[in-house]
Amino acid sequence: MKSLKTKLHLFIMILVLFTNIMATGITCWLSYLNSMTQAEQTSSYLAESYKQYLGSKLDEYRREVEKIAKASVLSSADAAAQQQYLKEQAGLEGFAYFALADSQGNTQQDGNVSQEKWFQSAKGGAAYIADPVKSRRGDDLTVTIGAPAGGGRVMYGEITYDAFAKMLDSIKIGSEGYAFVISQDGKTVLHPTKDTVAKPVNYAEKVKTDPSVAPVAELYQRATSGETGVQYTLYQGQRRQVGFTQISGPEKWAIAVSRPISQIMQDLYRTLLINVGIAVLLQLITLVASLLFAAKMTKPIEEATERIELLAQGDLQTDVPQVKGRDEIARLSSALGHTVQQLRLYIQDISHVLDEVSRNNLVTESNVEYRGDFAPIRESLTRILNSLNETFEGISQAAYQVNAGAEEMALGAQNLAQNSAEQASTVETLNSSLQNVSEHVKNNASHATSVEGLSNETIRFVQQGNEQMNQMLQSMRDIDHAANEILNIIKVIDDIAAQTNILALNAAVEAARAGSAGKGFAVVADEVRSLASKSAQATTTTSDLIQRAIDSVKRGMVIANQTAKSLDQIVEKSGQVNELINRIAEASNEQAKAITELDNGMLQISSVTQTNSATAEESAAASEELSSQSEMLKELMKRFQIRGGNVAKDEE
Repeated sequence: MKSLKTKLHLFIMILVLFTNIMATGITCWLSYLNSMTQAEQTSSYLAESYKQYLGSKLDEYRREVEKIAKASVLSSADAAAQQQYLKEQAGLEGFAYFALADSQGNTQQDGNVSQEKWFQSAKGGAAYIADPVKSRRGDDLTVTIGAPAGGGRVMYGEITYDAFAKMLDSIKIGSEGYAFVISQDGKTVLHPTKDTVAKPVNYAEKVKTDPSVAPVAELYQRATSGETGVQYTLYQGQRRQVGFTQISGPEKWAIAVSRPISQIMQDLYRTLLINVGIAVLLQLITLVASLLFAAKMTKPIEEATERIELLAQGDLQTDVPQVKGRDEIARLSSALGHTVQQLRLYIQDISHVLDEVSRNNLVTESNVEYRGDFAPIRESLTRILNSLNETFEGISQAAYQVNAGAEEMALGAQNLAQNSAEQASTVETLNSSLQNVSEHVKNNASHATSVEGLSNETIRFVQQGNEQMNQMLQSMRDIDHAANEILNIIKVIDDIAAQTNILALNAAVEAARAGSAGKGFAVVADEVRSLASKSAQATTTTSDLIQRAIDSVKRGMVIANQTAKSLDQIVEKSGQVNELINRIAEASNEQAKAITELDNGMLQISSVTQTNSATAEESAAASEELSSQSEMLKELMKRFQIRGGNVAKDEE
């Protein structure tokens, strides 16, 4: 279980840690935003500053070429003098060479240059610096500058890229920052890395196949469109911040100042490191301060807790450590000390009262004022003392009453013994009579049970006869039904005989018509008619016999029904007789049980009477012993002091 000191320390540490983390996080975030804002402003400022610088350098190149192009010697017809002049000027200005192109763009050594931008611009009256390209007279990367020479002619000169790019040498932006120039066509024309210029990349086309160069492509698009701003790009795996703006001049070049984000963040990293260091230092200071503060705050509480634990173990003697001050902890310590002191007084007072009671002194009283919820303790002590006084006074009076009662009890016990002997003799006589009555009742119950069995057997036989009579009735009904069916069959046979007789007559008539040929058939017809007549007579006789049988069956059914009703009445009356016999048997059994219980009761009465006789004798002896004990109790009560004098004195 964590102590209060640990909890307080942890709470302060966690609170300060959370505050430091929040403050450091917010500070770092604001520093980051401020750094990025300042970096963007710086990039814009650098781009604007180097724009002026490069613009002035490019103007110097254009003015220098214009100055040479306006020389009077170039207006003369002396071609040799012109070539000599141009050669001398090229050597002085650091150019590889100077040359003249006529109004059609024709030159002596470089062919027709009329399609070049520098030619078209110079012919229009404005000096122009072309994008770096491979030299017409060698493999070096050169920059061509053209200027109007009068008469529609254009003077132009080539300067090596290395010489031209020296203007970037003075531009230093940290350890990894640099400036570069973008042409109107989206090509890099000046860059600290020469290969970047020698092998220009068209990012507008490359982004179609490589989406990773989209930020660079957007930068080139914004720069060539004349915008001024800041763009974040990913170049050669490094995230960079680029500020850009357009340089004044006919070329419409744009300068871009590129710095890696890591370089921009260096100052921020230092700021973050300082903030983290300060936070750690504050945390350490808080750690020490919280330990000291927690120790100071919790030590008095720990001491008070230990004293309360001792109090819980029954220690009322150890003093409570004192805490100086007026705060809650000091008040807690003072209250605890006062509580222990009061408890000590209460316990001492209770011990004093109980000690006096143990010495048979019941006139003692509590001398301490009990406060608050302890007040009932004093009231309880007072009630206990009063109750003990009243109790012992009552015991004393009871002792004398017991003595008197013991004498009366002895006399009553003797009378009880004599009466118990007489009662025992009477109970024995009554018990003998009950045994005779019980024997007769048991015989009656046995006879009733036998009659009940015979009655049940008779009912069973009558029920069987009734069932057999019902079966006979059913058989007669079946015979009656069968006789009716036979009558129907006889009627059918009679009808068949009548039809046969008619057919025989018809056959005889037909035989008579046939003459001698039908004599044999006539004989057969006579025989058939004779058989039909006999069948009709037989069916009539059978029908009469069956009808007489049906009448006999009906009379038998009437008699059987009457017999069945008589049997039902016999069964019903037998059931009633059986029920009465059952009741008699049950009553006899109940009487037998009651007499048995009465017999048992008489035995118990006899036993109790004998016990009472013995008890009466024992009571007489006990009364004498009780009288002796009451005398001893009176002697013991004389030792107690109660209010108003001792017990013995009061009774005397």
